[in-house]
Amino acid sequence: MARTYLKMYYSNTFRLQCLDIDPLTLDQFDRSVESVKKIIKKDPAFLTSKHIIGTGCGDSILAAAVCKDACDFYLPGVHFEAVEALELSRFYNMEVCDKDTIIVAASVSGSINRTNECILRGNKNGLTTVAMTDNADSKCAKCAKVLYHVNSPKGDNNAGNRTYFVNILSFIILMAAMAELRTGNSYLPELREQVKKYHDEFFAEFEKMDDFLFQKAFEWKDKKYFEIVADGTLFWSGRFVSAKMAEVPGDLCSVIDSENFMHVNSIMYPGSQFGEMAMICSYEENVSRIADTVSQQVKRCGRDVLVFSDKTPGELGITEKVDYLYVPVPEKEWHFLQPLYSYLPGSLFSAYRAAVLGEPFFRGGFDFEVFEHSYSSPEVIV
Repeated sequence: MARTYLKMYYSNTFRLQCLDIDPLTLDQFDRSVESVKKIIKKDPAFLTSKHIIGTGCGDSILAAAVCKDACDFYLPGVHFEAVEALELSRFYNMEVCDKDTIIVAASVSGSINRTNECILRGNKNGLTTVAMTDNADSKCAKCAKVLYHVNSPKGDNNAGNRTYFVNILSFIILMAAMAELRTGNSYLPELREQVKKYHDEFFAEFEKMDDFLFQKAFEWKDKKYFEIVADGTLFWSGRFVSAKMAEVPGDLCSVIDSENFMHVNSIMYPGSQFGEMAMICSYEENVSRIADTVSQQVKRCGRDVLVFSDKTPGELGITEKVDYLYVPVPEKEWHFLQPLYSYLPGSLFSAYRAAVLGEPFFRGGFDFEVFEHSYSSPEVIV
């Protein structure tokens, strides 16, 4: 006899964070725009810099990494790089940087020691340091030359789903504001329109994604290992999902690009013990490569694969049987907005897997049922 599971009994605070991105999107957009307008003329580097370094620890550096395309879009000719805080604070050669180089140090709490060390080292070398934080009284905020206060609505941030989103959106808004300053053109209103369009298309599908991933958490309950295969910017979104798989259900989840899977991870067996998630955008240049990799993961490695994409497996060129979840993407011209939501299906899966397994949140570091309710959480756990 088939068993029936009621989804309402498997919700938890991390799932609520995923739902909270819906109402948070435009509210946070307006808050970040208000904040960036207060600082954009405070330092001449915003007008002249040809080099921006995004830095941070944990999820913050992953947020910086997915924003390079936004810099390329709004600030052509400006070199953007994401450098991990340990690298930037201890190894990076700042002495050769132009003096109008900008370091954007992302830390929602503003209390991370290594991120603060990046700011102090940047100050010492005469660079423009920007603390992008939600805590205006933090040490990062007080040490940086410029405070970019993201001013997020209060809510539950344990495991970082909301804060990751806030960092990505605030990075993109900063790039657009710098472009406005440099060109005299208006970019932020159009950016808001495109964010809203992508938001509306994505969240129109959210309930279907939620139902599908709830079911998948049961189907893959006995999987021992997980992996994400993704290329380009989606690789970094996969890194974020991998971190949530470790923090929320406590799973080992590797991340690899489609080329290196064939060189390295394809030898990991038994394939039947792996739950493989492939993140694919149909208009990107890697489609033929990753489609072949996914086909080989099934045919040669015996893995169960779940494809997250805006096109069906057949349309992508995948020749083997896989599971498929439709995930909307922005228009190609606005592809740099994709990281705003591309991680959410993986985050939802990690939330449901933790609930299905009964795994203590953060390996027992937090209680799923004791949290600060998000400002607009649509559900309450009793």
